Amino acid sequence: MIETGRINKSQVSFIMLPTIIATAILSIPSIDAKFAGHDMWMTPIIGSLNGFLTVFIVWKLHKMYPNQTPIQYFEKIIGKYAGKLMGLIFVLFYIQVSGIIIREYTDFLKTEVMPQTPGIVLAISLLFTAALAVRGGLEVIARTAVICTTLYMSILSVLLLLIKDIDLSYLLPFMENGFIPVLKGAFVHQSWFSEFFLLAFLLPFLKNQNGSLKAGIKTVFLVMVDLIIVNFFILTILGMTAANKFYPVYSIIKSISFLVFFQNFEIAVTASWVLGSFVKITVFLYAASIALAQLFRLSNYQIIVYPLSLVILHFSYWDIPRFATLTNFIYKVLPFYLVTFQTIIPLLLLIIALLRKRWGENFS
Repeated sequence: MIETGRINKSQVSFIMLPTIIATAILSIPSIDAKFAGHDMWMTPIIGSLNGFLTVFIVWKLHKMYPNQTPIQYFEKIIGKYAGKLMGLIFVLFYIQVSGIIIREYTDFLKTEVMPQTPGIVLAISLLFTAALAVRGGLEVIARTAVICTTLYMSILSVLLLLIKDIDLSYLLPFMENGFIPVLKGAFVHQSWFSEFFLLAFLLPFLKNQNGSLKAGIKTVFLVMVDLIIVNFFILTILGMTAANKFYPVYSIIKSISFLVFFQNFEIAVTASWVLGSFVKITVFLYAASIALAQLFRLSNYQIIVYPLSLVILHFSYWDIPRFATLTNFIYKVLPFYLVTFQTIIPLLLLIIALLRKRWGENFS
């Protein structure tokens, strides 16, 4: 097998938590405020429904094709040549999305933290570190994720220091413009929740397959709760001004002052966010590497990790020439893009696979 490492269900949760949250807490709250207004705290609840659906789709396909990644069972579901084409499309998809993640990471650090540092330096440092972890194998990724995610989630708890500053009046009026604005905000959330499709590249390597669905559902629930908490604090502190800030969570963290002497918590939070982004790009790079290696029947995926990292680096700048382009893409294109590839297409493939199972392999 191309991957010899094995991980457990708790490690999968540690891997997936920052994979969803790392970029979600930066960009989504601002979009939520624009769409849902005073009801933005509700959007993660509705958006998470797609997370539960995606986890179920992944689990069902995994049960039908155990020990196989999507690249392998695509050919069994829709045929050899169509399956290879679909696999190639997914490889390109993960390469492009990885480039977008890198660009989000570098633009945030350049805008808010290190404006004098060239973005290319930040991008190369993250990609090189992630490539080292991916070359080490899935077990290295999992152990690193346990450490990084623990620190990441622990430091985010500084939001609790803002309890004294919240204004619950910002939660009103409830459902001022009806349910449609909430659904619009939830649609953006569900696109991030669709990234749970990455579980399809992890489940084949679980030590114990029992309870994998329960573990996935539990992780979706934890992500939902985290995003509700973040949206709640942003709304009750910034109110509708959150819609005018591209990184509202960073804005509220900068305002934290504890016992007068303890300030500048944003430094620690930024450091923890870098750890979360590292886990996220590592998972995406791993999925792209495994997929490309299986597509071309390579015996070792490690040999393509560094070349693939260079391609991703190229995509992060060639595909997104400036910050305004990234913002427009995240707002208007990315939600549809992510849901299509990571929920809708897998759902269609699951339906075809079920029809094949019911009517035989000659179904077409």
